[in-house]
Amino acid sequence: MDIWSGDESGLDGGDTGAEGFAGELFLKLADAGWLVVEPEVGLRVITQLQQTLDAVRDRMRLAEVSRRLRDTAGDDLAPEVDQAVVDSVFAEQITAGRWEQALVELPKYIEAFRRAAGLPEP
Repeated sequence: MDIWSGDESGLDGGDTGAEGFAGELFLKLADAGWLVVEPEVGLRVITQLQQTLDAVRDRMRLAEVSRRLRDTAGDDLAPEVDQAVVDSVFAEQITAGRWEQALVELPKYIEAFRRAAGLPEP
């Protein structure tokens, strides 16, 4: 059996609890030595994942500010501000909780690549 269909090693994909994400699987692969990268590759991947995590956090902050602004100001928003609020709320509805899942899963990817590269804990 392979890691995707399930095996006795406990490294199967299993239920990630977050469709489309595989943070737990990446951690298991790194711990088992099946995910190994050179330190410089690991650092590059970690940097890119951290940038993605920062962008997701910024997006979540924008959505929260937009919600609060809309709740507070009601119909008294300038048109350009109102459009920004609408865009943010629409984007959040389209993603249906994916931003929150990314906030949980991206740190797992970062940790997995830290382990896979043999880098010290931060």
